[in-house]
Amino acid sequence: MIKRAISKNYFQWDGTDVPIVFDQRIVNKFLEENKDPINSALYYNNTDTKILIYEDRVKTWFLDVAKYLTIKNNIVLSSGEDFDTNEAGFVILQIAISYIEGNQQYREGTTSHRKSKSFFTSAMKRIFPEILKIENINPILNEFYDQVRCGLFHDEITKPKVIISGELSNAVEILPTDIRINPYKFLDRISEDFNNYIFQLKDKDNNELRKTFELRWNITG
Repeated sequence: MIKRAISKNYFQWDGTDVPIVFDQRIVNKFLEENKDPINSALYYNNTDTKILIYEDRVKTWFLDVAKYLTIKNNIVLSSGEDFDTNEAGFVILQIAISYIEGNQQYREGTTSHRKSKSFFTSAMKRIFPEILKIENINPILNEFYDQVRCGLFHDEITKPKVIISGELSNAVEILPTDIRINPYKFLDRISEDFNNYIFQLKDKDNNELRKTFELRWNITG
């Protein structure tokens, strides 16, 4: 059997018929209410297990990595080449941007297939409510989507109207002439949204939020 990581801290054994998940950090301890007395495992089909896996994936494989890159230091790569994390702004922003549309799918309970822009712009309004003060915000957000999101994911660089700098005072400023982003503060706002979402998801009284999460999860797992 192959030990398959489904997040940094959770794994399954391929080839088994029992849908259970193991936490690599805990040995011989039961987790949550659904537990297997032999394997000390979480049942994969349990909603709370899915939430734990989703949380662990986003936090440890993406947001924590981006957060590490915000640490200002010089390191030497295995190749012997110097690397300055001050040059990580675009990567930090790309990780943060990837969260926006992905998380919105769980909030809406479906995929963003052929609706990517609307999912992205809806999430931007939630995460950065201050931009709602901008007159005629919808076409402006459409341009943000094109300049920032599509630039990073299709061209591997933001488009010409985008300025990124760790010296900017706000996470994001959308002006008539340009789009200004502080990638460090932008990441902080993304992390705040994620932490709030997970906190709410774990509340069993939030039935609708948990329902939409489950619907999206069950599309791809």
